[in-house]
Amino acid sequence: MILRQPFPIDETRYLSVAWEMWHNGDFILPTLNGEPYSHKPPLLFWLMHTGWAVFGVNDYSPRLISLLAALAALPLVSAIARFFWPERPAIRSVAPLVLASFLAWLLYSTTIMFDIVLGFFALAAVVSALKAYPHASLRWFALCGVMLGGGMLTKGPVILLDVLPILVLVPLWRPDSDGFRIGRWYAGILVAVILSALIMLAWVYPAIQRGGPDFENALIWKQTAGRMVESFAHARPWYWYLMLLPILLLPWGIMVWEKAWRGRVWRDAGERFCALWFGVTLLAFSLISGKQIHYLIPVLPAVALWLARRFEERPVRRISLIVLGSLSLLIGIALMLAPEWCQLSGSYPACEDTPRLGGLLPLALGLALLMRSGASEVERLCLIAVFPLALLIGVLVNFIGLSQRQDVRPIAMEIRALQDQGITVVNVDKYHNQYQFAGRLEHPLKVLRGDELRRWAPNHRGAVLIVYQDRNETSLGDVAKAVYPYRGEQALIVSVDDWLRYKRSGAGQ
Repeated sequence: MILRQPFPIDETRYLSVAWEMWHNGDFILPTLNGEPYSHKPPLLFWLMHTGWAVFGVNDYSPRLISLLAALAALPLVSAIARFFWPERPAIRSVAPLVLASFLAWLLYSTTIMFDIVLGFFALAAVVSALKAYPHASLRWFALCGVMLGGGMLTKGPVILLDVLPILVLVPLWRPDSDGFRIGRWYAGILVAVILSALIMLAWVYPAIQRGGPDFENALIWKQTAGRMVESFAHARPWYWYLMLLPILLLPWGIMVWEKAWRGRVWRDAGERFCALWFGVTLLAFSLISGKQIHYLIPVLPAVALWLARRFEERPVRRISLIVLGSLSLLIGIALMLAPEWCQLSGSYPACEDTPRLGGLLPLALGLALLMRSGASEVERLCLIAVFPLALLIGVLVNFIGLSQRQDVRPIAMEIRALQDQGITVVNVDKYHNQYQFAGRLEHPLKVLRGDELRRWAPNHRGAVLIVYQDRNETSLGDVAKAVYPYRGEQALIVSVDDWLRYKRSGAGQ
């Protein structure tokens, strides 16, 4: 998030990819630690480079990308509401409010991730297709294709799962229209898909030419087909998303069931559109092996529109305010007692320095939700919408000490200084590229572990190792050149000579 250091692992990795591309001047082939990086297409990195070209290399402009995409998505949600419910202007106002206040949407809009940007392109593609709906206008289908192409350059073909099912299922949700011709509709969708594929291929072909067969195999098969059939990462059971829906839809999720059971899930074309868009995409992602909660972020607008339609007819009930208010009070109390929880769990010592103040905002909001029984519908919606913001600010305030203790910039700058002297630096553990961007490193770190390190070290006496150990261990720390706090442990910079002597002494056995 914008106020958080160090970066989460994914953010660290993506910043490092962008930095390597920037430093190498190669904007076609993403690289990570000196090797071709096939994990994601390049559009997010290009957007980072645009910010750096204007403001210089920094860690704040990249964080604004998701935030700007999240804000740009809000009028698109209103456009969909206007298409299906032109006579109900309240829906156009409430739907963006609901979307912006989903906890998942708010959280990921402050991170360097692909999903909010992907969500913007998915929304833009859907809106373009709806604009083409009455008369199958080719220019709108072309724009739909450009938006799909932008999504492919953001996160690959996954955007087709977010958008194509609802467009293909047009017979199940289409409003009455004299000018609509289903054959022309499907022809237009085909044109859009072909155009998006051409946009993607314009990058894929030169990238594969530079990256070689291994990069081609990793990009096309491992990252796409591999995740769908038998994921090498994030493999979950088919029902995993169903269990996490209450968290994904927080705080509005507590009202989904209330609004659903009081009437059919859909009653008009707009509600059918929303239910099918979210439901079919949820089913598709549930059947895919690899799962992460943020994979569903691009289809959250469907839930926001559906809820806004129900709120327009049926106000928020008192029971919903009681449930959410009670939850806010519990969260506030938990944040106020954070040091005690840390002592019981034996977790990070930095938690003991928490100011506890983070719990005040959720506590105040919880009381307001419980006591405002006579509030108007607008006030109730606004109180609910504030919930995720109160939670986010509370956590940030409470754990600001933890973020300061985990700042990797001092050790990253020390690594940069060593590399500038021509010294080889080896990371003795799994490396997430946490130092590349923070230290603006111009050379990749060597990564060694176990037997490989023991064979390598005697022939490289002038190198330096970064070793990680528990903060209570001190023996190796006695011979370390420097010791830094690192994620509840400590990172030690040790010369190879000192490390070998330490191993020969028997202390490291």
